[in-house]
Amino acid sequence: MRDYGKVNSSFWTSESIRSLSDDGRMLSLYLLTSPHANMTGCFRLPDGYVCEDLQWDKNRVSEGFEELSRNGFAIRDKATRWVLIPGYLEWNCFENPNVAIAALKLFRDVPDKIAIKSQLADGMRQAISRFEPGKLNGFERVLEGFQTVVGTPEPEPEPEPEPDPISPGSSPKKNDEPGGSYPVEFELVWQEYPKRAGANPKKSAFKAWNARRREGVLPGDMLDGVRRYVAYLGSTHKAGSEFVQQAATFFGPDRHFENHWDIPVRGGSGMPGIPVSPPDKTIPPGFRG
Repeated sequence: MRDYGKVNSSFWTSESIRSLSDDGRMLSLYLLTSPHANMTGCFRLPDGYVCEDLQWDKNRVSEGFEELSRNGFAIRDKATRWVLIPGYLEWNCFENPNVAIAALKLFRDVPDKIAIKSQLADGMRQAISRFEPGKLNGFERVLEGFQTVVGTPEPEPEPEPEPDPISPGSSPKKNDEPGGSYPVEFELVWQEYPKRAGANPKKSAFKAWNARRREGVLPGDMLDGVRRYVAYLGSTHKAGSEFVQQAATFFGPDRHFENHWDIPVRGGSGMPGIPVSPPDKTIPPGFRG
């Protein structure tokens, strides 16, 4: 357990933080300073730890993480309770190669099966890029196999030839089989999905999208979710940033495409607006002409 965590003073004036509820701000501040966190911004945080430290019940903890996920501040794997703060390494740069090596050792402890590890790898590559080759004693190799270097687009699959007409008795090739082209419904969603800083593998996105289709989710419902998300990102000025979720996460088992993605209402000061009831224009008895 660590003794302290550093928070930049701009935390309080950040547009993304101002758009959060009081609980959202409390939870985000807790994640940055939590005794269970580490220098990578990716750590396991069971509900019980948060409940004890913040004196919240489990429902409140769950709702808090849902808000931070919509906001883009933090991502949590519900099955394993591992948490990732996508911007953490940008806000907390490694001071020297020895610190970077220690962080790379922590990276090895993150389970390979969770989707956030590849996103963490993107941030780690960016964070260690300031050090000369050889300064990390080869520890940077632990990042190999976890997506491409940040900012490098994934190569698009080569177009497949038009399929031959299906002969009687044969079965059509499934879209998720190796070598199969992407279905039109997915291509439409992929074209509208918001661009992000860092990797956003199309193949991983399709696997998640196809898994939801097998669960009975309609393509139009996922497309509607993407459009709500695009509108939300535009209103919060996060489009094109590292806070945009990877599509594989968006279409993953947590079904972020089902979120309402409500656009924050702001007042003139830039702070979240307070709903105002319409004026009562009823003339009281005795004042009528």
